[in-house]
Amino acid sequence: MSTFKFKTPGNNDNNDNKLSKGDFRHLSPNIIHDTSAGTSGLIAGELAAEDDNLLNSQILTSHEYGSINSHQSLIPVTHEQQQEQQKQYQDEDILTYEIDEPNSGFALPKSQLFSVISSLFMASFLAALDGTIVTTILTLIASDLNVVSNISWIATAYLLSSSAFQPIFGKLSDIFGRKILLLGCSALFGIGCLICNTNSLVLLVVGRFITGCGGSGLTALGTITMSDMIPLRDRGFYQGLANVFFGIGSASGGIVGGYVSDILGWRYVFILQVPLSIILFITIYFNLNLPQGSPGLGAYDQNLKQKLKRVDFSGALLLVSSLMMILTAAALGGRDIEYNSKTFISLCVGSIILLTGFIYNELYLVEEPILPITLLSNRTILASSLANWFYTMAYFTVLFYIPIYYSSVMGMSATENGSRLIPNFFGTLGSIGAGLYMKKTGRYYKLAIAAGTSATFGILNMTRLGPETPIWEQFLLLLPTTLGYSCILTVTLLALIAAVPLKYQACTTSIQYTFRSTGSTLGVSIATAIFQNILFIQLNLKVKALIDDPQLASKIIQKALESTDYVKIAPKEVQNAIKDSYALGCQGAIKFALATIILGSISSLFMKEYKLHTSVDRK
Repeated sequence: MSTFKFKTPGNNDNNDNKLSKGDFRHLSPNIIHDTSAGTSGLIAGELAAEDDNLLNSQILTSHEYGSINSHQSLIPVTHEQQQEQQKQYQDEDILTYEIDEPNSGFALPKSQLFSVISSLFMASFLAALDGTIVTTILTLIASDLNVVSNISWIATAYLLSSSAFQPIFGKLSDIFGRKILLLGCSALFGIGCLICNTNSLVLLVVGRFITGCGGSGLTALGTITMSDMIPLRDRGFYQGLANVFFGIGSASGGIVGGYVSDILGWRYVFILQVPLSIILFITIYFNLNLPQGSPGLGAYDQNLKQKLKRVDFSGALLLVSSLMMILTAAALGGRDIEYNSKTFISLCVGSIILLTGFIYNELYLVEEPILPITLLSNRTILASSLANWFYTMAYFTVLFYIPIYYSSVMGMSATENGSRLIPNFFGTLGSIGAGLYMKKTGRYYKLAIAAGTSATFGILNMTRLGPETPIWEQFLLLLPTTLGYSCILTVTLLALIAAVPLKYQACTTSIQYTFRSTGSTLGVSIATAIFQNILFIQLNLKVKALIDDPQLASKIIQKALESTDYVKIAPKEVQNAIKDSYALGCQGAIKFALATIILGSISSLFMKEYKLHTSVDRK
């Protein structure tokens, strides 16, 4: 029998009062299990999650599931006792409430838990690594296959599939279980990498697309599965570690790709990932054995036919198609597709039509939506999603355009440019720091404010960047923003998960990844449009003022638009004009990032602080 331990105010001795469950039989068991249930929410979300009829829109939008109110008692008592205690005791930290469990609140024994967590970290690393691993070998692949004109599709295929398919894994794993989907994604990842060992551009693009599907699932499902195994109070720390592994993978992709390609050839860049995906498959197969009753098991009491009937195929098709179209327009717009072309406009209009159809389908036509958008009516879920969206837009914009500024305006080499990004890695440790803070305090709202302050200050400082900026400041330039961004990723994830009952933690995680993946693509695309527009206008003004020959001026402008390296070989009389134009273009992109980071910081203020439970079943 589980034992409840609690201390009462004013009792300073070391003897904890202990009562068995039987002593609380006159109270609702949900009041006992959900220590955060206050006067406004005596029915815990876990009970509501057991019956779809109980968990209606009123409960989801009340914003009271597990919320921490000021001076709220953590002792399971009656309504009258709670009111009396709130008057008497102003400091809730003097109250403790714990449940003894065989695995200290975790879903698995430590040895098994660490094996699964390690494999999920490796999955996160692999997915991030594969996203950037082709950046340094694109021209080599294109030249070898004679497809220079279609080079962008090699990188874009992975981006499109990983972003478009990520939102659907949450609900699918609720039906079929986390383990089977993780195994499937591991297999897809390995098969995709194996297909990339080819001499055909079509097969290479198909292989990258399949790899992206698997990689996106590994990232999203890894995050969801950790929530099945780890209590919310510890969840932030483990998510911080996962973010570090993801960051290492993203940062090292280009280096690993170039190194392996130089020694073994570009095909081995993909081939060598196949054994890693096999190891991942085997580890998950033998170690991911969630206990009975875990939401990660899916609908284990239903057969395959019953499970398939529950899948919202129409919603999945509409959502994936909509995201594919808008992300294609965002990724290729302004480079391979003109912004004013029929193709670009058709992609945008088609995406809006499909998205409208998806929203209508989810709200009115299906019983179990693939992505329950009604959850966005919860203030915390909407606020944290928007914060995630705007932060990601801002962060990827500066991550893309600060190096462009260094190379085009300040004339740095690739090595000098890259060295200034190295200290940025230490900013990713902010995720771990955020996790430790939440583990110790059980709070995250003040941390969100601090993250917003740090990120906003960092980008504000970037607007002052110039050739006169001290070298030490160049090395530390991205650090405050990276620190704030890494913190907010962990904070918003925990806020999303804590805001809803266990049944919906997978869906809310999918919502976060949807906002994050679209935010990165759309943010860089909008910033690129701003940059190119300013650059074009400024080059025309400055170069034509210096060059009398219209044809020569147009040729210089065209070359300057096509390559950031052209400034080094351009006629001396226009070099400063080109540098100034690039500087203004980059500043325009950075100001866009500043606007979005402010919007993200404001959005995070509307989150509500929820109880971070110390056991996976939130009791």
